[in-house]
Amino acid sequence: MTEPTPIGETLDRFLDYLGAPPARTLTSLEDNWPQIVGPALAAPTRPIELVDGVLVIGCDDPTWASQVRWMETQIKHRFQTLFADVEIQRIQPRVGR
Repeated sequence: MTEPTPIGETLDRFLDYLGAPPARTLTSLEDNWPQIVGPALAAPTRPIELVDGVLVIGCDDPTWASQVRWMETQIKHRFQTLFADVEIQRIQPRVGR
């Protein structure tokens, strides 16, 4: 009989299958969100998903989505500084919750 696999390992394998980073990266992304986007942008935005190199950012309204588009290079750079092992190819703002 095989030993059970810890749930964290199973979740990480599933996330990898989906093209997403490990669960600890996603948790850390939320925790470090103000550092990544800056304090002014942290409140009206939130990371929604990170799959296949695309970071989807939820925005409270179209104005904030425009700001996210304008800051894409800075956001990717700050993200890469914190998460060197995960590559973001593109940022996709999404208006609404």
